[in-house]
Amino acid sequence: MPDKEGSIFKQLSNGWVPYSILVGPDGKVILWESEFQESGFSAAVEKIYEEPAQTEAPEPVLQAAPRRGPAYGANILILGGGAGGLVAAYQLRKRLSGRDRIVVVDREPNHLFQSSLLWRAVGMRQTEQIQRPLSDLTGTGVEFVNEPVVQIDPQRKQVRTSARELDYDFLIVALGAELAPQEVLGFEEMAFNLYDLDGTAKINAALNEFSGGEVAVLVTDMPFKCPAAPYEAALLVDSFLRKKGLRDRSEVHLFTPEHQPMPIAGPKLGEAITNVLGKRGIQYHPLFTFEWISPGDQTIIPSTGDPHKVDLLLAIPPHRAPEVIQYSGLIGSSGWMHVDSHTLKTEYDGVYAIGDVNNIRLANGKNLPMAGVFAHYEAKVAAEQIVAEINGEPSNASFDGKGFCWLELGGGKAGFAAGNFYAEPEPAVRLYPPMRSWHWGKVAFEKWWLRHWF
Repeated sequence: MPDKEGSIFKQLSNGWVPYSILVGPDGKVILWESEFQESGFSAAVEKIYEEPAQTEAPEPVLQAAPRRGPAYGANILILGGGAGGLVAAYQLRKRLSGRDRIVVVDREPNHLFQSSLLWRAVGMRQTEQIQRPLSDLTGTGVEFVNEPVVQIDPQRKQVRTSARELDYDFLIVALGAELAPQEVLGFEEMAFNLYDLDGTAKINAALNEFSGGEVAVLVTDMPFKCPAAPYEAALLVDSFLRKKGLRDRSEVHLFTPEHQPMPIAGPKLGEAITNVLGKRGIQYHPLFTFEWISPGDQTIIPSTGDPHKVDLLLAIPPHRAPEVIQYSGLIGSSGWMHVDSHTLKTEYDGVYAIGDVNNIRLANGKNLPMAGVFAHYEAKVAAEQIVAEINGEPSNASFDGKGFCWLELGGGKAGFAAGNFYAEPEPAVRLYPPMRSWHWGKVAFEKWWLRHWF
């Protein structure tokens, strides 16, 4: 069916591809996803050709290992020390007795307040200001294991790290999304990683040496966490160049596969952000797809049209589910972990998945954005569910899809968006007018966050 105006495309996608629909040999739809990873899609294809189970000799159902008695307490593992993992650990420790063991496992030694990475890129923060050692959790009665997770066995209720095996009664997977810059040809040679601590430090150094030319912000793939970040980056770079007196001899471009800014939040918010970009003279390139990045001549090679030369490239790399999720068989057809949209429970007994690692489909068929605020609220719900089960009580804890975010505009101003993403038929999100008070509100939240949990 023709779609000359792109209305169907915009309705069914976040700007990257329309729904991919997999139909089995019997004509039935097996899965349909607007954003997916190849690994999840491939797993669904493989299931079509699986040999049917032998009915005369069925496989025995594996029973979950019995929990230890009340005298020993519960053993709770939290994989990941990001926003969701931190909140979950805090809530559980506050609500449970000392005999219940809570362990956070993370390959990184520090908790990073990721929202401040953009400020790090333009020199408004230093590295030590936006992270805290996760070992400080031990002072709150939470154990910390600084090792990478290499295997999760939900049948045996066991997690293996690089150095040990850990049993659990309850498991919260909060590993987030892994960045995969290596999947983009030329990325690591030419682009600065906007979502990486080291990358943002390098961006700041490059901006300080910049004397004019073309700066580009590139979104390489969908989905990606913090939907406002590329727009904030472009606006903060614009503000940085104006402050240095270089804006009149520089161009700022933003390339994205989305059809509008933050498409999940609706056309009004997208139009408002597009207008802000236009007023700042930032050249916006929606529905942009590319073949590769060419470091030799500093160009982005688009899928159609002429190569685009840039002097400084700030890029968001592809996001993927952590390898341990894929290898442990926890991955869904979307390429992420599938959960109940209200309880955050997975199909495995005692296992929850919160934050960027999970996949929640909204009423309009699109997916809940990857954002720290959702990880925060999901963590509270998962923790309350676990506390209720340990105490043998019913739980009314339910994630309601509400969230908010700031939109940094530079020059000490910010916008603020908030709403209900579970609203039907579309998310109900409102963008409040830019003000200095919103910027200072984000600063205050950053300070509170880094002091409250440690």
